This record gives sequence, C-alpha cells and structure tokens, in this order.
Amino acid sequence: MKKLVLAGALFAALTFDGAAVAQEARLRLASFLPGNQSFGIPAKRWVDEVNSRGKGVVQITLVGPDAVPLPEQPNAVKTGVIDMHSGPPTFYRGTLIEGETMTLSEKSVAELKKNGAWDFMNRLHAEKMNVMLLTGFGDGVNFNVYTNRPANLSDKAKPFEGLVIRTSPSQKAFLESVGARAVVISPTEVYTALERNMVQGYAWPLLGLKELGWLKLTKYRYDPGFYSSVVNIMINLDKWKSLDSRQQKFLNEMATWMDTEWPKWRAESRADEEKSQKEAGVQMVTVGPELRKRAHDAFWNELEGLSPQNVPQLRKLMTN
Repeated sequence: MKKLVLAGALFAALTFDGAAVAQEARLRLASFLPGNQSFGIPAKRWVDEVNSRGKGVVQITLVGPDAVPLPEQPNAVKTGVIDMHSGPPTFYRGTLIEGETMTLSEKSVAELKKNGAWDFMNRLHAEKMNVMLLTGFGDGVNFNVYTNRPANLSDKAKPFEGLVIRTSPSQKAFLESVGARAVVISPTEVYTALERNMVQGYAWPLLGLKELGWLKLTKYRYDPGFYSSVVNIMINLDKWKSLDSRQQKFLNEMATWMDTEWPKWRAESRADEEKSQKEAGVQMVTVGPELRKRAHDAFWNELEGLSPQNVPQLRKLMTN
C-alpha cells in the first residue's frame, strides 16, 4: 500500500512538472540586425527583459541575419518558419506596401495604438502577412544622407548628382529624385561597399553608425533628417493563437513596456551618437527644410498611388 501511495505521489509530481513546462512558450525571434549592432540592440534589450520577467511563461531565443538571412525573414515569420520578427516594414513592402506608411508617421507607437492606426495596420498585417504587430521602436529617429565626399549643394534640384548612395527600398525614389544613383544593399554589406568605393554614401538613421563601424568612412551628414526609422516586432498569427491567455497577456504587457521604454533609450542613444559623430569628424551640413518636404511628399504620393484604398486614411491617422 505504501508503495502504491509513493508511486501515485511520484506520478502526480511528474505530471505537475510536465504541465508547468508546457505552460512556458519557447519562441524564436529573428532580428534584421545582430543584437550588438544599431537597431538590433533595442530588440535584444526587449528580448532580455521578456526572458527576465517571463520565466515559466514565455522565453524568446534571439537570432540574427547570420541564422536567418534578412531577405528571408519576413516570409519566414509569415509561414511560421520563425515565430517572431524584428525589422523595418520596407523589407516586406512587396507583400504589404501599406506598412511603409509607418516610416512616414509623425506619431509614436503609443499614439498610434490610441487613435486606431495600429488596429488598422494590424488588420492589414493579419490579412497579408499572417502576423500580429506587438510593438515597435525607432519612431522619432530620422534618416539622414551620409557621404564620404561633398554633395553639390549649389544645385538645389539635384544636390547628390554623381554620387552612388546605398539605400533601402523606402528611400530609393527620393534619392533618385535628388540626383543620386540609389542602390539597395544589405546593411551588413555597406562597410565593404564604402571601402571599395562601390558607394560614396548611404541613407541611414541617426543611430548606430559607431556599432556598425561606418564612422571612419564617413565625412558628411546632411540635415535635416527625414522619414522615421520604424522597426516592428511581430509574431506569426498561428503561433499567437496557439498561446494561452496568460502568455498573450504577458506579451502584450511587454509590448506596452517597450512603448514606454523606447523614448528613454532614444534620448540616451541620440546623445551618444551625436558625440561619436562629432569626435569622428563627421561634418553636419544643413541643406534646408525643403529636403525633408520633398522626401515626404514624394513618398506619400508614391504610396497613395500604390494603395489608394488604404493609404489616404492611414495618412490622416499618422500625420499631425
């Protein structure tokens, strides 16, 4: 009888332990940049916080483009090859062009969640990407054009004539309109391209040049900045639906945590980056407000032409 009681207790303990383990969701998140570089750093900080607070509930393994190449990441999260993705909407514009409106947004993620824009965007992501947006960061950090030789600012129409500028798809049309030959290459290839004079500059957000090692190959930064360097953190919709209510609630809470923490990180990072660029001898060149206006007008017009049914409404929600 005693043996039966002990056996029953052991079985109950094993069953309880198995249930506890089952309640911890283990997810894999692919970031478009490594966790020690530029906009890979906030993603890693968020994952570290999730893992610290979420023991027994949710744990996330972070991988970078070495594990899942950047061009494959959006489709990988759409199909469930990876559970989560951290990256800019420009890299899945072929599937969801409306995502690019977030690059032009003048509001924070928290504000977009309040005015209905986030829900609207999430419906589109669910329909076309099979994902749900949790949070994002990068808003409030503008892009700049950087070069290793001076632009011709006396030519107001095409100041970057004759320069090959690295870009992502979202800036390509604008850069070509101001005279540059714009080429889309991965961030991991920019250093070599600059070193070999394949490009003479690049469009990139204010943050991250130090970690990426580009400062020593950069001489000029053109102000004011334009667009916003949005990076979305999303989860595969099927994976989201498979989580229990406790896990979903926890991830939503951590999304809100990121919404409030990002502005603090942004202020700290901006101060550090400005100091690093100054110490590296990067000259800040003021072009004038028309550069920013041209960039935004050109991109909004392009997006409205590609999605006239959705973009005008999103523009109203995202601009002041």
